[in-house]
Amino acid sequence: MLVNDAISAQSQSATAKMAALGAAKNMSPEQAKAVSKDFESLFISQMLEQMFGESVGSEAFGASDTDEIYKGLMVQEYGKMITKSGGIGIADYVNRELLKQQEI
Repeated sequence: MLVNDAISAQSQSATAKMAALGAAKNMSPEQAKAVSKDFESLFISQMLEQMFGESVGSEAFGASDTDEIYKGLMVQEYGKMITKSGGIGIADYVNRELLKQQEI
């Protein structure tokens, strides 16, 4: 449950950034790139959350009540690290589409 809360907070943050930037007529390429990377990081984190499921062993991070918290943080950091090391190509596509929409 806490993992979902952490991912939900990350999702809301990314959504708020995209909404704020999407409302702007002239988004700089740097802003578009940052939003694109945030989106890819969120997407990867959600995929990893589904992959890990309950696979992390019992009390892997200490007491069982802290497992969900640290698992959520671990999944978020994995998503950020994967994106930072090149990602899976979603950020590039989203960036191109954001910049293309500004041309319209």
